[in-house]
Amino acid sequence: IDGGVDNPPRRASTSGKKTSLVVVLQTNQNDLDYLCGSCIQGYKVQLHAPTDHPSLSNYIQVPLDQEVSVEVIPHLALTTNSIRHYSPDRRNCFFQEERKLRFFSVYSQANCELECLSNYTVKLCGCTRFSMPRARLVPVCGVGAMRCYQMAEYSLLQMDGCHCMPACSTLQYDAEISQADFDWHHMKQFKLDHKERIHLSYLIVYFKEPKFIAIKRSELYGDTEFLANCGGLLGLFLGVSLLSFAEILYYCTLKPFVLWWNWRRLR
Repeated sequence: IDGGVDNPPRRASTSGKKTSLVVVLQTNQNDLDYLCGSCIQGYKVQLHAPTDHPSLSNYIQVPLDQEVSVEVIPHLALTTNSIRHYSPDRRNCFFQEERKLRFFSVYSQANCELECLSNYTVKLCGCTRFSMPRARLVPVCGVGAMRCYQMAEYSLLQMDGCHCMPACSTLQYDAEISQADFDWHHMKQFKLDHKERIHLSYLIVYFKEPKFIAIKRSELYGDTEFLANCGGLLGLFLGVSLLSFAEILYYCTLKPFVLWWNWRRLR
């Protein structure tokens, strides 16, 4: 498969605003609704890994007539195979083949928690929210079940029955956000009719650095490291070496045998 820069998904060749993703969001005045939700108007933008289901509670607010710049900082954590023999509870993470999910092909802590919440909501309310994964025959909760699925989410937070630990290999994105007024009315490229009834928002997304440093989790002290450290400490403080152990073995085994043999010959 040809994975060139021009093939989807589009890839940034470097960092900075020169290779950024620019999105102009247009909102008509007639589409604003002040009765649904809060009085804050604008857009909610979510930044997440491709394998994670987007969370409705984690978003970046893009207000009307504002320019929002988002600097993306990736964080990649990898885990070596040397700790596979430990139990997941001891290493505090799951490898992909250790925990299978019903609605997601890739395991992550966010996907596991969402699937657990969906299953618990079905058990408690008999339906799920429209934003949750569900089976084909499970209905979507209506307005009448709003209090029920809100109580389900609150009750699940008080319990620890999901057992959703982080994945052993994770990719997360942090963002640094800056915001300024977007005075688009004086820009010639935006030639729109009825400007007084239109709001424009300007969103810029780009990587902050051209490269990032990954974190690798591994076993701090294995059997080999433990023996090496013990030998180093004994050699440093007691002057003990491998030859010292050979001498101890000689004086404990061969030396008494030689003395006893010589004593027996003299008799």
